[in-house]
Amino acid sequence: MKRGAKVKGNYSTMLKQIQKMREEIAKIQEELAKERLEVSAGGGMVTAVVNGQQEILGIRINPAAVDPNDVEILEEMILAAVNQALRQSRDLATEKMSRLTGGLSIPGLF
Repeated sequence: MKRGAKVKGNYSTMLKQIQKMREEIAKIQEELAKERLEVSAGGGMVTAVVNGQQEILGIRINPAAVDPNDVEILEEMILAAVNQALRQSRDLATEKMSRLTGGLSIPGLF
């Protein structure tokens, strides 16, 4: 086999592998979009709901957590719930993508 034909064959194989990886990434991203994570803070007074793509889907606040004289506590509970939910979402995305990438971190995948 000539060198040029071998290089062309290797290139073709590599392109097929890249296309397969893109398809698998798209599938994982679809799965992540369907994932729902709920995280509570303040003893369940505030709940943040996110998906596996780090999108905030909802915030639930127990009416008992609303004290007009102490809004700062409510704000802190909301921040805590949202930040923890986003961390869990990123961890989930990293876990799912690492199955595909073999633990290799590829910027821009998630």
